[in-house]
Formats: sequence, structure tokens, C-alpha cells
Amino acid sequence: MRERLLRHKVGVATIIAALGVAALTLYATTGPPLGDCFGGVLSKDPLHCYALEQADEQGIIDVETIYDVGGTLYFSLRQNDPVGSHVYEFLKTKSYEFYDRWPDDVPVNPNYDWWCTPDRGLTYRQCYLEKTGWRPSFMLPESMVYTNVLFRTGGESARRLEPGWAAWQKVWPTMASGVSGASDASTTSVAFDVSDVDMTNLPVITCPYGRPDDICGRDQEVALSVVGLHYARGKMYVQTVNPPEDEAGIHRFRKAMDPCYDITGRCVYTATTTDARIVNGVETQVARSTQISIVSNFAGSYENMVIIPVKYNRGESRRWVEILNRFANSPGNTIGIVRAKYDDNKVSTPGITPPVQFWPLDTLGLATSASEVRSTIRILAIDGQIVVDSLPVLLPLLGIPVDAVGLVLEYEKLAFIEDYGSRTGFPPMEDVEYPLEYSDRPVLHRYAARFGVSSIVLIGATGVGAALVVGGVVTLVLRLRRRRALG
Repeated sequence: MRERLLRHKVGVATIIAALGVAALTLYATTGPPLGDCFGGVLSKDPLHCYALEQADEQGIIDVETIYDVGGTLYFSLRQNDPVGSHVYEFLKTKSYEFYDRWPDDVPVNPNYDWWCTPDRGLTYRQCYLEKTGWRPSFMLPESMVYTNVLFRTGGESARRLEPGWAAWQKVWPTMASGVSGASDASTTSVAFDVSDVDMTNLPVITCPYGRPDDICGRDQEVALSVVGLHYARGKMYVQTVNPPEDEAGIHRFRKAMDPCYDITGRCVYTATTTDARIVNGVETQVARSTQISIVSNFAGSYENMVIIPVKYNRGESRRWVEILNRFANSPGNTIGIVRAKYDDNKVSTPGITPPVQFWPLDTLGLATSASEVRSTIRILAIDGQIVVDSLPVLLPLLGIPVDAVGLVLEYEKLAFIEDYGSRTGFPPMEDVEYPLEYSDRPVLHRYAARFGVSSIVLIGATGVGAALVVGGVVTLVLRLRRRRALG
């Protein structure tokens, strides 16, 4: 009798174990409950797909459209308010949940090879979710396909406020034909529509600018002709339009640039400035002369002043920059110009990833010495090559000489373009504690947590306890099947 009872207990325990294994196998083989991953946009990033689909289904976010902007995926949300920290907490929790439940469905990102080498003592999970997964500008671990995945709030109306919006490629939802409603920025033979670009009320550069004792205070004509000024190793490099060629003109130019340049000791000169004042209710320019007295310790000579002739003055270039920035916000900007700026051909910034550089002019390149520095118009673009190829067609339509633009930059990560503030949906900088409930528990408790039941359910029992366990496992299997069917 005792042997029969013992065999019965062993048989029940075996059945329970088999049912438990079957339930776990069913759960594992069915895979994560993914939808269509937003029309396949995130099909190669199942963890991202799961977290974002769960957030959308549960009303944590409300996705209106999705855009691919130069490799960065923007989820355009209908809400107007900034995305709160609770959204990122939800995404992190779901990301940990996905990794711990379906680790075989997480693709191995090649960008994490260095962090995850065995000699660093880190598992891929630690690298992917903890070490490098959430950098300050990332709301999810790094994608397999996209440079970044970010939120943008305010829907379509907010998108149209962003420079370059007309070139954003809509990837979800697609139209009935299966073709997205994206702007076609893949060709340079486009006939640009510049009718929405306001060519009036453009900036005018006048004297004075800078300090009262600066160039404007000595010679306004010379000041307005100067485009760039920099110093290096005891030399002054001056870029100027139409530099003088006769000796008297060159002497006047040099004295206007620095009346104390070749004087050692006390240097006295008169500076004249023009101030805007209200006289009888009318704004009037009033000239004012000031005697300047300084002690100069630089025993230099005029040979140390290098005059560099350039083609366009500062006022012209500033107006063309304004026109390009107006075009960047217009619906005709289907090539993805983001911003124009008047700057020089030095593009190295400490601490920032160097951008991809394009030099439309054969005569201009990256300055490697002080003598090669030139002021020019820079354009920041989503796709630099498309913009470079389009400039010969676009610039004449905007009244801009083709050789006025000397540099086109294309950042690999659009987060570097500008600090868009809360609209980017960048995660908060402060550290937030997220539950690691699926990894820090013993194996038995971890499996129980996956099923949402107590760990005691997975322990063998006899008699009534066994029946309850069997019933619970069957109920669990049915519930999982229904869940998969709904997903």
C-alpha cells in the first residue's frame, strides 16, 4: 500500500512537472505578443516595438505619425505637453520585461561589441540595458536600424514649425496604396517652389558694431568692408572686400584696423561712434568723438597684418543666411536644409562628434592653418549630398550666388543639430531607479513572476494540492493562448 501511494505521489509530481514544462514551453515558443510593429517600421527592433506598442495600447502615449529624419525615427505624438518621466519609466520597465522574458528575440547590436567583451566582465544584458542603453538623448536602447528613436509632441502642427519639416519622410501610417506620404528628397532634379520665401525686410549691417573703440569708431567704410578678423602667432589676418592696392590706401586701412599696431608705449587716437537717439520724437543718428589713450606693448610691424581679399561683404552674406533660413521653414524645402549660418571653415568642436562635411567650392576646404581660415555660409542638412547637388539650382532662385555657400554639414545624430527643448522628448538627465524584478530573483521566483503567480505553484504537491496546481497550469495555458490571440 505504501509503495502504491509512493508511486502515486511520484506520478502526480511527474505530471505536474511535465505540465509546468509544457506551459513554459508554450509561453516561450509563442514568442512576444507583438503587433505589426507600426507597419514594419520596428520589425528589426522587437524590443523597441514591444515597449512602444504597449505604451500606445495602454494610452501612455498617443502616436499620430512616425517620420524617418535622416536615420532618426521620430514618433509624432498628439499631445502638446512635454513627455513626462512616467513615460520613460514605463518604457524602461517594458524593455527589461521583454529582455528577461524573450532574450532570444533581442538582436545583438554590433555597436555593443566593445562594451560587452568578456574581459570587461559585463553581460550583453548589462551592456544593452544598463551600461550604454539609455544615454541622455536616448529613450530606448540603441536601435538596430535607426540612429535614434525619439518623441516629438504637438502633432502635425508642431512638425511644421521645425526647419526642414518638408523633407521628413513619413513611414507610418502608410496610405492605402502602401506608399508613405513622405516628401521626395531623393532627387536633385526637383523644381523648387520658393514662392513662400519672404525676400523683404532683410537685415542690414551698419556701423557701429562691436566696442565703441572698435573699427567702426575709426573708419566706418573700412569696418563695413571687413568680413573676418583673427589672430595667430603674432599675426593679424584680415578678410576684406576690395582691399586697397595703393600705398596710401593700404596705410589708411592698417591704421583703421589698429591705430596702435606698430606703437610701443602710450598710444592716443580719436574714435568716432554713431549712436541712435530720439530727438523731438524721431530716431536720429548722432556722431560722438572720444579720445582713446592706451599703453601698447606690442612692438609689431605692418608686415604682420595679412590682408586677405574676399568676394562678398558681411551684409550680403547675412542677408543670404536669412533667406536660406526662411527657405528652411518653407514647404518648398524638400531637400532637408535645416539651418544656415555665417561662420568660418573650422568645424572642429571639442566634445562633439565631428559632422559629415561637404565642400561645394573647390577653392575652399577645412582650414588647417590660420592663413586658410575663411568666412563663408554654412548649411546644416539632413542629407548633405542631396543639398550639395541641389545648390546650383536652388541658390539662383533665392538670389544667392552659388559660390556664397562654402560648407554643408550633415550630423550623423540629429540630436546635435539644436537643443529643441522639451519637444524632443529627451529623457530627463537625473537617474531614475527602475525595477529589475525579472533578473534579481532566483530562477524559480523569476519564472513565477513571469506568469503572475506565486512560486509555490511551481512546486510539486500531492492530493488536493496537486489538483489545484494542475488546474492552475491549465488555466494559465488557456489565459496565455487568449492573450496571444488578442495580441
